[in-house]
Amino acid sequence: MRYSKYYLISVIALGLISFSCSDLKNDLTSSTKLALHGANVLNQSSQDFHGVTVKNKGLESCKQCHDANFDGGTAKVSCATSNCHPTIAVHQTGTRDPGSPTFHGLFIATNHLKMSACSQCHGNNFSGGTASPSCTKCHTTIVVHKTGIVDTASADFHGRYVASLNWDMSQCKTCHGNDYTGGVASTSCTSCHKNSGGPEACNTCHGDFNNPNSIAPPVDLKRGKDTSSPGVGAHSTHLLNVKVTRLVKCNECHTVPTALNSPGHIDTNGHAEVILNTNYSTYQLGNGTYDYTTNKCSNTYCHGNFSFPKATSQWQFAYTADKIDGNNFAPKWNQVDGTQGKCGTCHGLPPTGHMVSDLSGCATCHIGVVDKYGNIIDKTKHMDGKIEVFGN
Repeated sequence: MRYSKYYLISVIALGLISFSCSDLKNDLTSSTKLALHGANVLNQSSQDFHGVTVKNKGLESCKQCHDANFDGGTAKVSCATSNCHPTIAVHQTGTRDPGSPTFHGLFIATNHLKMSACSQCHGNNFSGGTASPSCTKCHTTIVVHKTGIVDTASADFHGRYVASLNWDMSQCKTCHGNDYTGGVASTSCTSCHKNSGGPEACNTCHGDFNNPNSIAPPVDLKRGKDTSSPGVGAHSTHLLNVKVTRLVKCNECHTVPTALNSPGHIDTNGHAEVILNTNYSTYQLGNGTYDYTTNKCSNTYCHGNFSFPKATSQWQFAYTADKIDGNNFAPKWNQVDGTQGKCGTCHGLPPTGHMVSDLSGCATCHIGVVDKYGNIIDKTKHMDGKIEVFGN
């Protein structure tokens, strides 16, 4: 069969057109860069929102048109604009490799970005948002980084979050480094926590945050200052403002931890362990105890748990019985109104078994300890475990 040259040319032309359309059809159906940008590409509530595609397929497909840094490329449309994604440049090859210069944490640290910049795509709680994968798959504690993170009055204050972890700060180190100075990716905690130990300093959680030498409440773990709270109670009365005896030391009521994770510190049930096992005197009758239900201390030498036997005393004339006993008073720790330590609560006036006397008589024998009005004039000699008589 013979064909004219015009017929052959027509057949070839049709074949070329068919080939070209087929290729174009394949491109349109397989290329994310073309199929993605429909009418609803910027509508976050639409299934055609470009962020949904990014979430499902990643950012690599975007680079085909918008360049590796997303700053325009062939399409000449930058994703990294102030109105859209100013921080998207962090998402390059190596973004999850801590050893890579494009590691996302390094980008955050170098550019001093706030976590709010990340939440633009990853959502306010960093669980993914509309478009992005969840940061919490790797950063399990990142949800603490919200607006208000450094505002002590905010519900999002990071201290509240750490408190919910029972003050276990080990998870903070995953981003901020073992010494909290920044690690690979994050800002340094020591810019605020300037005391020795950084966030693990004693006065971070209780005491005066601005004074490393003031580590006892107030404030307590709940940031409270009210003395009716057991966490505050009579701490100041014992440690700072003692009126009738020497200052009390922390280790007289607690086992003082040497580190945050010391046994008995943050590994218990949330309240401080009170261990009143210090014997202040050979005259003390057994060890003291603390009741967490009533908030009362019992059997403490300093509140009258003592007995002075006559048989061993060189001042037996002062006795009306075989011994002089204290009242063994049980003060309520969180009742700080002056009634729990006033004169006459720890021992009688005079003490049981002591010769009858008035306050003026007390000053006659207990020289240098008390005056004739009942005022303690030398706190170091009152409740010191000794019998202070005639200046001895």
